[in-house]
Amino acid sequence: MKLFDKDELKLLWPFYLDTLLSPMLFFAPVFYIIYFSQIGFSFTQIGILLAIPSLIALIFEIPTGAIADLYGRKFSVLLGFLLSGIALFLLYFFSDFYSVALIFAFIGFASTLPSGSKEAWVMDLLKNENKKLRHDFFSKFQIFNSFALIISGIFGAFLVKKFGLTIIWPVAGLSYLVAFSVLLFGKEDYEKTKLKISESFKNLKNQTKKSLVFSYKHPVLFYFFLATMILIFASALHSDLGWIPFLTELGLKEYYLGYLWSALALTTMIAPFFSMKFMKKGKERNFIVLCLILSIIITLLILYAYNLALAFAVLLISTFFFYSRIPAERTYFHKFIPSKMRATIGSIEGMLISIAGIFASILAGFLVDKIGPKYTIFISSIFMIPAIIIYLKIQEKKK
Repeated sequence: MKLFDKDELKLLWPFYLDTLLSPMLFFAPVFYIIYFSQIGFSFTQIGILLAIPSLIALIFEIPTGAIADLYGRKFSVLLGFLLSGIALFLLYFFSDFYSVALIFAFIGFASTLPSGSKEAWVMDLLKNENKKLRHDFFSKFQIFNSFALIISGIFGAFLVKKFGLTIIWPVAGLSYLVAFSVLLFGKEDYEKTKLKISESFKNLKNQTKKSLVFSYKHPVLFYFFLATMILIFASALHSDLGWIPFLTELGLKEYYLGYLWSALALTTMIAPFFSMKFMKKGKERNFIVLCLILSIIITLLILYAYNLALAFAVLLISTFFFYSRIPAERTYFHKFIPSKMRATIGSIEGMLISIAGIFASILAGFLVDKIGPKYTIFISSIFMIPAIIIYLKIQEKKK
């Protein structure tokens, strides 16, 4: 099977190269739960830390998305990556809760700049240059990203074993600087708007208002966003905040978390192949529902995982199905959005994810402290059920 179509690499090589290189250095997420617990934070405090970027993103998500629509997606993405890289470097030098919380707040702001804008950048480029590449882009993107994360887990295990857990922060910062450097060469097929400052703010307000009204009244997007928010709760309870303490309770050594990261990345790399084989164009919603049902069934088996082998099986298989839905989900989302609102509506999605994430992360940390990680993970499967019901109720109509 031919991996790339004619002229695909000529057009998209910076995006694919970024997806291959920068994730290789980004193994911090699998280690920072253990890192923060070792420096004295409770799981509830860790949940609060994870909620802070969502809270800050909630404030800035739509304005920064509108800025990208008005002034260009590339500028917004590059600035966000640069600021994120600087913030992650700073975490190497601070370990008290309030300083770390402040840095996480800054990360939350920086993350809003590429949120929505990066996908809009690529989608508009493909729309104007080669529409037929749009359907498979997200599958390939996830495959390359997952391949890079396989390498990053092994690399992370080596570095943590040799230098200790604090090494995760400067290396994570470097990953964003790599992304910044590579994407400098990305083509942007978008006409920036030149306006006075007063006129700019007026347009920001109007762009945001139009996008909000459009999303609310749209027969698909409203329910899509509602299902997405529910799945954020499920994913928070099924996240590292639950799994890492559960696996360490079963005897997993801390630097072995890097190998686990690689195994998860391999799983998420294989998942898009499953999507590409079984997902039919125009049937994305049905595929999303199927993947969620299978993920629920496997997650329920966590109650019977009394050793590392069974725990790994539940984690990897449930992750496989949960991630198999993502290419279908992103394709489904973008086919209902007009180009002129793409980044702003993408940022509305990010804003709603932030709202859910604020409460979901705190709830996950609280539940791990109160009922333990195993039952926290079990409850995540219950949260997926309403999302399935919402997807089944969607009545698709043409724009």
